[in-house]
Formats: sequence, C-alpha cells, structure tokens
Amino acid sequence: AADAPLGPFGEKVREILEGVLTRMGFGMKVVLSETADEVVADLQSGVYHDALLARELELLDAIEHLVEKAATGQTTVPEGTYRKKLHLDSQGHRAKADVDLAQAAKHMAERAIAEQRVMKLGPLDPRARRIVHLTLREMTGVVTKSEGEGVFRRVCVIPKAANGAEAADDGGNDEG
Repeated sequence: AADAPLGPFGEKVREILEGVLTRMGFGMKVVLSETADEVVADLQSGVYHDALLARELELLDAIEHLVEKAATGQTTVPEGTYRKKLHLDSQGHRAKADVDLAQAAKHMAERAIAEQRVMKLGPLDPRARRIVHLTLREMTGVVTKSEGEGVFRRVCVIPKAANGAEAADDGGNDEG
C-alpha cells in the first residue's frame, strides 16, 4: 500500500531511518504514517524481525530513540520546537501488543469495578502506561493514576464509588 503524504517530521524520519537501516545492512521496506502527534514506522523486517525483537525489543527501541532524536533536532517549524513522537514497529508486533494491553487494562478495570477495590498493573514503560491511561479514560466507573519511581512505575486502576468518589486503596492487587 502507498504511504499517505507525510509532513516535515515524517519525511525527516523516512530519510534518517532509511539511512540508518542501509548503514546497518538491513535491507527492508518501511511503511510510514503520520498523525498530528506521532509518526508510526512499521518495518517490513523479514529475516531481521527476530533480531529487532530480541532482548525485549532492545534493538528496535534503540533505533527508535536514535531516529526520533535525530529527526526532532533536524525538523524546524514556524512555532519553534517540534514535538512529535516516533513509534517504530516490526511487522505490526507492537501494534498487536498495544491491542492486547488495552484489552487487559479493560479487563482489569471491570474487575476493579466488580470487586470495588484498587487494582495495580505490574511495572510498565512510559508508552505502555500511556496506552492504559488513554484506554481507561473513556471507561466510566474507574480512574487511573501512576505511582512509583523509574522502572517500577505502575498504573493503579481505581473504581469510583456510586457517589463518584474514588475507592480507598485497600492494598490493591499486584496481578497483571
């Protein structure tokens, strides 16, 4: 499928990402899409897929970080600093994981409401916490908040009482 037209940040991401992949010797097609706040680059990685996903996506994350920093530093807009996120994927792996995480968050919220107690998801990276917060923001009956520091930061799913107040934290649950 043909890529949709890209803005200045998307074009800079394409240029830098293709350069990085070429220099690494990774011959693969990149499918890019851009919204108002992000660029998604899905690598059609073929034989390199397993290498990109190894060690908890270490290589994919490193390339994403490098390309995002370089593209942000080289993209200028009239308003000043350019703030867009890059999400790098390999054959839709992260997209599927995001859907699975959103479904797990909804299930956790349903449990929190049914049991009227605070539920806590295990430590999550910033991107995963954002997915949980955005997924549950639309759900009536619960609110979310993050707690903890650094790599131990987690999301609490808090049921709202019938009067709209948040339920007291009774120790919660470390499942999920």
